[in-house]
Amino acid sequence: MDISFTIIELIMMALLFVVAQQSEKKPNNMWRLLYVAPAFIAVIMVLFIGFDVHHTGIYVAAFVQICALFAEKVRTKRILAVCSVALIAVSFALITLSSNYHREAYYADFEKTFNTMKEHYVIDKEKGIDWDELYAKYKPLFKEVDKSQDFVKNYQVWQQFCGEFYDGHVGYRMSSDGLFRYAFCKSYGNDYGLSLARLSTGEFVAINVEGYDNSYSVDNKDKDDVGFYMVKKVFDCKDADKLTLKNAGIKNGTIITKWNGKPIDEYYDEIKYYMEQYPVRENEEFYLPMYVAGIGRDMDYGVTYVPGETYENVEGKEMTDAPVADITFIDESGEEKTITAPCLGSYMMRMYDTNKKLDDGVNITNLKWQKINDDTYIIRISEMAYDQETYSGTDFTEMTDKLRGEVEALKKEGVKNIVFDLRSNGGGSPYFVEGIACLFAPKGEHLTYYSAVINEDTATFERGEDGKYIMGTPSSYVGEDLWHDGNIILLVNAKTVSAGDDMTYMMGDFPNVKVIGLTSSNSSCQAVKVLALNEGEISFSAVPNLLPNGEIAIDTYTDHVGRTPFDEKIPFDENVIESIFDKGEDYLLNYTVNAF
Repeated sequence: MDISFTIIELIMMALLFVVAQQSEKKPNNMWRLLYVAPAFIAVIMVLFIGFDVHHTGIYVAAFVQICALFAEKVRTKRILAVCSVALIAVSFALITLSSNYHREAYYADFEKTFNTMKEHYVIDKEKGIDWDELYAKYKPLFKEVDKSQDFVKNYQVWQQFCGEFYDGHVGYRMSSDGLFRYAFCKSYGNDYGLSLARLSTGEFVAINVEGYDNSYSVDNKDKDDVGFYMVKKVFDCKDADKLTLKNAGIKNGTIITKWNGKPIDEYYDEIKYYMEQYPVRENEEFYLPMYVAGIGRDMDYGVTYVPGETYENVEGKEMTDAPVADITFIDESGEEKTITAPCLGSYMMRMYDTNKKLDDGVNITNLKWQKINDDTYIIRISEMAYDQETYSGTDFTEMTDKLRGEVEALKKEGVKNIVFDLRSNGGGSPYFVEGIACLFAPKGEHLTYYSAVINEDTATFERGEDGKYIMGTPSSYVGEDLWHDGNIILLVNAKTVSAGDDMTYMMGDFPNVKVIGLTSSNSSCQAVKVLALNEGEISFSAVPNLLPNGEIAIDTYTDHVGRTPFDEKIPFDENVIESIFDKGEDYLLNYTVNAF
C-alpha cells in the first residue's frame, strides 16, 4: 500500500511539471486544487498507514508543492516539481531497499509477548494456562505469519491468542490505525444483510436487518466513530442492490432455523476468535450468533471476500465470485423457507453497529445526571475518570464532594430511585470507584482489595505454599449511606470491564442495590501492563488484586463463571428486538426504570 501511494505521488509531481506552463497561461482555481492534491494524498496515506519516518520525503514533497502554488514563474514551479520528485525518490529507495522496513517483526513480537507474559501474567494458575502447550500451538502460527508478512492474518492470530486467557485485560492493538481498520473489516466474514441473536427461549432470530429504517444499511453514507467509512468502499459488492432481506420477507425478529443448511449453534466450534474478550462463558454465548452471520456458503469462519480478489473455500479452492449465504427462516405463514442472500460487503460494519445498538449506554457526558421521571434519575458513567489531574492519583475528593451535593439535592426533590448506567464502561481508576461507592455504602469502613507482596529482585509477585499470593496492604473507604431510603440499580453488560467490574463488585452487595442487564459485567479486575511491540502493543493483567480470603478478585477461573454480583438477567425477547432495532429506543433503560 505504501508503494502504491508513492507511485501516485510521483505521477502527481510529473503532472505538475508538465502543467506548470498551462497554469500560467490559463489561470484558474482548478490549478490551485491540483497543487494541493499531493498534500491531500499524503494525509490519506497517513490515515491509512500511519505516520512513518520512511515517508518523510513524501510529506516534505507535498509541502513543497503547496509552496509552488504561490510561485509566479514557470521555471520555479518546475524546479520545485523536480525537487519533490527527488524527495519522493529518496523515500522510495528507503522503502524498497531497507530489509528491516519490509520484514515486519511479527514473530519477534510473539516471542517478546510470550516470554513477558509467562513471567508477569499474574492469574495464569487461576486461568489454567499451560504455557508449554500455548507456545507449541502459537509458535507455528506466528512463524507462518512472519513468513507471509500478512498483517490481516497477524491480527487474527493475535485475537485467537488473546482469547485463550478469557481475560478482558488481554488485548492486542496494531500500531497502524489504518491497517488495523482494514484487518478488522477483513476478519469477520461478509455481510448478508442481518445479524443473528438467540432469544431467551432458545430460538435464533434475525436482528439489524437490511431494509429497515433503524437498521444498519450498506447504503448508509454516515461516518462511523471508528473510521470504517475509510475502507468500506473497498468491500462493497456489486450485488448489493439486488436483494434486501426486507423484500425477501425477513424482518427483525424473524426466526432463522438454519444458516447455509446447518443449525446455527453447530457453527460455534468453528469460531476461533472475537473482536472482544468474553471471560464469562454465559456472556460469550450471548454474542456467538452474531459471529455466525458473517460466514458464507462453503466458507471458513473469518474469510472475507473483497471484490477483485480471490479467496479460498472450505476445500482450499481459489474462488473469484462473490459469496452467498443460504438463510432458512419461518415466514409469516409459518412455513419454512430458504433464500440465497448475496454478499453486500464486509460484515464488520453491521456487526459493530449491532453491538453498539445492544451495548451502548445513554448518550450523555460522563458523570452527568438525566431525569427519567419524578421518582427516578440516571447518572451515566462511561469511564472511571473525573479529570486529567486526578486520573493518575488517588484523591477524588473534589468529585465526591460534588456528587454528594447532587445526591443531597435529589433527596430534597423527593427522588427515590437512581440508575447507574455502567454499560460499556471501559474502566479507569479504582479510586474513582471508591469515591462514588463511599456515598452509598452502609456506614462504616469497607475493605476493597489487598495488594500482593512483590519480590523487588525479580519484579514478580510472591505466592505462598498454598498457591495464593502473599497478601500485602488493604485498601478501604468509609461509607456514608446517603441513599439509605432509596433504591439503586446498576445497569451493566459484558463490556462493563475493569474498574466497571470494581464498581459492580463494590456496590452490587449493598442492601438497596440491584444489578441487571442482558449480560453480566465482564469480570476482569487486575491492574494492567501495556507492553510495546514492534508492530503494536499488548495489554495483560500484571498486578493482582486480592479478596480478604486471599483469592484473586473478580476475574473468572477455569469454569468461566462470572464473579461479580448479577441479580437479574433481562430477557432477550421480541420486545427487546422491536424496541431497539425497529423503534430505536433504549429498551434496557426503560426496563430498568420499570424494575424499580
